[in-house]
Amino acid sequence: MVIPTQGMTGLCWDFEMADLRSKCTITGRSLQWVLRLRQVSGPLAKKPQPIMRIALGGLLFPASNLRLPLVPALDACLRRDNWLDEQARISVSASTSLRNCTIKSQPGIFFPPGTRAEFSLQDIPQPNVEPWAFSLDLGLQLAAGSGHLLALGTPENTSWLSLHLQDQKVVLSHGSGPGLDLPLVLGLPLQLKLDASRVLLSQGPNKKILALPPEGLGSLLNLWAHPQGRLFLGAFPGEASSASFCLDGLWAQDQRLDMDRALNRSQDIWTHSCPQSLGNGTNTTH
Repeated sequence: MVIPTQGMTGLCWDFEMADLRSKCTITGRSLQWVLRLRQVSGPLAKKPQPIMRIALGGLLFPASNLRLPLVPALDACLRRDNWLDEQARISVSASTSLRNCTIKSQPGIFFPPGTRAEFSLQDIPQPNVEPWAFSLDLGLQLAAGSGHLLALGTPENTSWLSLHLQDQKVVLSHGSGPGLDLPLVLGLPLQLKLDASRVLLSQGPNKKILALPPEGLGSLLNLWAHPQGRLFLGAFPGEASSASFCLDGLWAQDQRLDMDRALNRSQDIWTHSCPQSLGNGTNTTH
């Protein structure tokens, strides 16, 4: 275990996150703020292989091993680094592609092309029982390309109900049946409401209604009772998706979902910021 302590010698830490910028001001000659790690569990020299590993933006062990609950998610970019030890090297297991720091950002959740996340249906707010009803709201700020946006299903059947982004339209479909398309208006909440007989997709004054088959309620109850029932966001596994999109929020039953607490998610998703426009550089990871 190591305890961080502050010391002053000359370079100032500078970071920026979703329009929040922090920069220290130093007076004097050649002063820097540095982070010193003081070993407290025993000297490194007595270890068979005295190698110190430093992790930026993550942990070196599973978060479940922490003594106190913590979501160790960092949404940031690294402007530059300068390792004083010339023998220091990046681990082969570490991601070497970094987010572009020149991109102007805003609060939100950004899914670059090919990224995905999933929530267990048993871990999110549950449907109303009498009568059965469930709602999802997506604050869609930006969208481009073609590919899946959202789906309800299981890992074996990912598209029991799905929303597909295509040519600035959202296509709603049930299983392999025909879809209904709704023109996409960015900046307005996209709402999905399910009941025993139909699915209502709406955005502002525009609405589309998809009728469910007679066994619709039974299928919904089975899906929510299934231990592998999932809410999928973004690309399906193996899908050649070009879709990228920004959300200013995701709500189930009027309760906000925390992307950092998803059951599984791509590490390349920006969980706390979005680019102000989709273009060059916004498909980079971090």
